[in-house]
Amino acid sequence: MRRAPLMSLLAFFLMVPAGGCAAREESVTKTDFETRLVLKSAAGDEAREFPTGETITFVVTFRNRAATPRTLTLPTSQTLDCLVYAADHKEVWRHSSGRMFAQVITELTLKPGESRTFTATWNQADSKGKPVPPGEYEAVGLVPGNAPGCRSDAVKFTIRPSAAGKPAGP
Repeated sequence: MRRAPLMSLLAFFLMVPAGGCAAREESVTKTDFETRLVLKSAAGDEAREFPTGETITFVVTFRNRAATPRTLTLPTSQTLDCLVYAADHKEVWRHSSGRMFAQVITELTLKPGESRTFTATWNQADSKGKPVPPGEYEAVGLVPGNAPGCRSDAVKFTIRPSAAGKPAGP
């Protein structure tokens, strides 16, 4: 069996940079960008539990972790998306759903250590406009383009039943 040509071909593909996020003739590796999602209550405080019906603010921070400036090229004017998933991992809501974005290439250039913050709000309604029930959910924030490091880790949160209709405490 001739393994040498196969190994050479494999080595070549491992050295070719992954696409999706370009930085002015330099490839962007997984560690160049970092995306973080924070959820905030109507009062502006970081939270992981929200009463039914309260507006939730998604704060997505996108940071250049590289030692040199990096440019992320986006296919449209959309710079942010947020997704909410139910406990069964089905998508409940997507910030970009039903929105229109200019069909123009957008470039985000960040200096070393620089970050950009984007926000979106969610009124706890699903993609059809129906209020979601209390329960466990997950949110993800991302900068479009499917580039490495442009998607946050999932953030788990709870929507609790409203206090209305419950008996008063002792």
